[in-house]
Amino acid sequence: MIYNYNEDYQYDSCVSQGVCSVNPRTSSLQEVLILYLKLASYYALKLYENGVNDEDTRKMILNTISVLVSNFEFSEKDFKVLTGGFNKILPSLIKKYEETCKNNNIVPECLKSILKFKQSSDIVKSIRFGEKEFLKEAKSLSPETRDLYKILFVLAKSICINVLDLESFDIEDSDGYISILRLLNTLNTGKNDTEGLKKIIEEISVKDNKLMETLQNAKEERYGKQRLCEVSYTTTPGKAVLVVGSNIRELEDILEALKDKNIDVYTHDEMILANTFPKFGEYKHLKGQFGQGIENCLLDFATFPGPIVLTRHSLYNVKHLYRGLLYTTDFATSKGVIPVKNRDFSGVIEAAQNAKGFKRGRQCETVNVGYDYEKLMERIKLYEGKYKQVFVIGLGAYTMEQKAYFEKLLAKTPEDILVISLSYCIQRENIICLNACFDAFALTKIASSLTNELSIPISVFFPKCDRHSISQMIYLNQKPDITIYAGKCTPIMLNPNMMITLKKVFNINTLTSVKKDLDKIVNRE
Repeated sequence: MIYNYNEDYQYDSCVSQGVCSVNPRTSSLQEVLILYLKLASYYALKLYENGVNDEDTRKMILNTISVLVSNFEFSEKDFKVLTGGFNKILPSLIKKYEETCKNNNIVPECLKSILKFKQSSDIVKSIRFGEKEFLKEAKSLSPETRDLYKILFVLAKSICINVLDLESFDIEDSDGYISILRLLNTLNTGKNDTEGLKKIIEEISVKDNKLMETLQNAKEERYGKQRLCEVSYTTTPGKAVLVVGSNIRELEDILEALKDKNIDVYTHDEMILANTFPKFGEYKHLKGQFGQGIENCLLDFATFPGPIVLTRHSLYNVKHLYRGLLYTTDFATSKGVIPVKNRDFSGVIEAAQNAKGFKRGRQCETVNVGYDYEKLMERIKLYEGKYKQVFVIGLGAYTMEQKAYFEKLLAKTPEDILVISLSYCIQRENIICLNACFDAFALTKIASSLTNELSIPISVFFPKCDRHSISQMIYLNQKPDITIYAGKCTPIMLNPNMMITLKKVFNINTLTSVKKDLDKIVNRE
C-alpha cells in the first residue's frame, strides 16, 4: 500500500481553519522581528569579516528564524521575550563592532535603523509598527523585487532548519550560518536589483542543498542507511505519545526517555520517515504512524488519547488545535503549548500516564515507505539509450485536482519517456514507482544523479511544496539538462505572486493542463 491521504485543500483543516496560513496579526509581528534580524545580521556579518564571532547573536538569530519557520502564534509574553532578547544583545553587538573597527583602524559603517532598543514591546503598537513597515516596503520596491526578497527569506528559513538539525547531531556548519547572515543582510539594501538578487539566491541554494546532503549523511551514519520498510497504522491498547514534525534526533530522545515507562510512541506527518532508518526498528515501543498528516491535524490531534510533542520547526498555527496536551521542544512556545527544555520529558511522561490512552486499539493496513537508492540507480543504468527523456515526479500533495492531473500525466506520457515517481503511480513498463513519502531530499538526490548517468533532458515536477522546495527548485534549475514544473502550493509555502516571479526570473514553470505541459515538454529541443 502506498502512503496516501486523500484530502483536498478545499476541504481540509489546513486551509479551512488557517492551520497552514499566517494571519495578519502574526504577519505584522513577524515584520518587526525581521527588522531585528536584519539589523543583527548586519553587525554580526561585519564582525565576522573582521575575524570576530558573537555566539549570543548567532543563537538569537537562529532561534528567531526557527520560530518564524514554525508559523508561531505570538502571545504578548512570548513576543516580549523575543524582542527583549534583541534589545539586550544589539547595543553590545554594535559596541563590539565599533571597538573592533577602532582596534583595526577601520572607519565603522553603522546601519541606520528605526528600531529603538528600549522601546516598549507592547504588542498592539508592534502590530501597527509592522503594518507600517510592510506598507512602506510595498511602496518602495517593485512587486518583482519584493517577491525576490521574500524568496531570500524563505531560503534563510530553509538553511536555518538544516543548520539547527545538524547541531542536534553535534555538527556545526559555520558556512550555513554565514549564508543566513548574507541573506538577511541583503534585505538591508532595499534595492530594485533583480540580477543581483538572482545571483545571491542561486549561490545560496547550492549551499542549502549541500547542507541537506550533509544532514542526510549524518542521519544514516547514526541510524543506518535508509531502506524500504512497512509502517503500521494500527493502534494498540495502552498509554501513548504522538511525536510530530521532522527532527528524528528529537524522536530518538523521546524514545529513550520513554523506553522503560510502558508508554507507546506514534509518529505523525513527516516523522514517518524515521521508520525507514534501521536503528528505530530497535525501539519496540515505536508502534508506527497515526493520523492523516498536517492537512488533517485538527482531527488527528483531537482524537489522539495522549500528549502530543511538536518537535522543532513543526508547521502548525496552534490557535485552532487541540490544547492541554500539546508540548514543544522549540525555542518559544505558543499559548496553550507546554515547553520542553533540556530534553526533560518528565512532563510528557506524566501526561501520558494520566491520559486515557488507547483502550481497544484499531487494526489498519501497513504502508510501504522509503526506497533503495543503489538498486534504483542500478536499474536506471540498464535503461541507457532506451529513453529520450526522463520525468521525475516529487512528493505528492494528494489533492483531488493534482491526483487527477498526475494520473492523467502518467497515462498519457509517451512510452519513450522514463518516469520516476516518488508519489503518484500507475503500472506501466516505463514508470518506476517509489514511495519516498516525506523525503524531500530524495527528489534532489535522484534528479542530480540522473544528470550524471543519462545525457538526456530531465523534467522535474514538484506537485507540492515543503519548507525546502523553493531552494530545491532553484538549485536543480541551474543544471543544464533539468526543467522545473511546480504545482499549486499552500499559501504558507509559496503564494501565487512569488510563483509568478519564480517563473519570470528563474524560468520555473507552473503546471497548466496535461496536454499543454506534455506538448511543451515532448516538443522541446
